[in-house]
Amino acid sequence: MGENHELVAKTMAIIHREERAYKEAKLQETGLRVSQLRYLWTLYKEDGLAQETLSRRFLTDKANVTRHIKQLERLGMIRRECDTHDKRVQRVYLTKKGHSMRDLIEEVTNTFSDTLTEGFSEKEKKEMLRLLVQMADNARRFAERSSEE
Repeated sequence: MGENHELVAKTMAIIHREERAYKEAKLQETGLRVSQLRYLWTLYKEDGLAQETLSRRFLTDKANVTRHIKQLERLGMIRRECDTHDKRVQRVYLTKKGHSMRDLIEEVTNTFSDTLTEGFSEKEKKEMLRLLVQMADNARRFAERSSEE
């Protein structure tokens, strides 16, 4: 592996590991796991999504979504209801307790992101985000092509 390639992978792994450790420590008292935050954050923006929609958005299988949803239900953060038009569809809604976590989740997420970009100009932050989005898009396309082979 080339030196730059190794540096990219190593740097991404360090950031991911440190983010996870920081957030897990801050969320410990709530019972939430870092992997569950995206479910709550998505529902803050768009409450009542179908489980299948969450699966597509997160590019993950339905079993994984179901596992996270069940954990969030046990914590009292969300509730599931059958869709009024199609009883096969399970819609996911935040509970009062789930809504009450929003400020903490936003604070923890923003604090870590702000720390990562400390010393960056606004222009550098925008460019970094653009490049990260491009890397994520490249990774998705690569995964799609690889699964077709």
